[in-house]
Amino acid sequence: MEKQLRKQITILALYQIVGGILGIVLTLWVMFRGEMVLTQEVLRISLFAGALFVFSIVCGGMLFRNTPRGLVLSLLNQVLQVIYFAFGAYGFQYVAGLRIGFGFDMTGSWTFKFRVALSSFQFDLGTDTGQRFIGINLVALFLIFWAERLLEQVKTGK
Repeated sequence: MEKQLRKQITILALYQIVGGILGIVLTLWVMFRGEMVLTQEVLRISLFAGALFVFSIVCGGMLFRNTPRGLVLSLLNQVLQVIYFAFGAYGFQYVAGLRIGFGFDMTGSWTFKFRVALSSFQFDLGTDTGQRFIGINLVALFLIFWAERLLEQVKTGK
């Protein structure tokens, strides 16, 4: 494999591994800093978040072992991060790495929002938070296009 292509794959792998590790560390920090009551629901959601962050780490590691499969898994990982939303009792935000996003907050009126975040997770199901927004993670969108291009190059042998 060409040296430049290998370097790009290594950068993508490290980004996903570091993003996953950071997500796990931040999740544990939020859970155990003493401001949250650890209920079964909190533990379940935290395990779900942890599983997604571990998936990010696995995607990065797979890029070193089986590059084509790692790129497919990386695409899936980034697709999960592109859209973030909250509407009434339902919401989902997952970022393993960096989010530079824009979207609309529809609470009261339509307000354009620009948001930056490090590895984070939010999942709402049946809990009305009063939030109403939808956004697009530009970093994840860029990484999808980049991973697709890398997959094409790997398949053609360039």
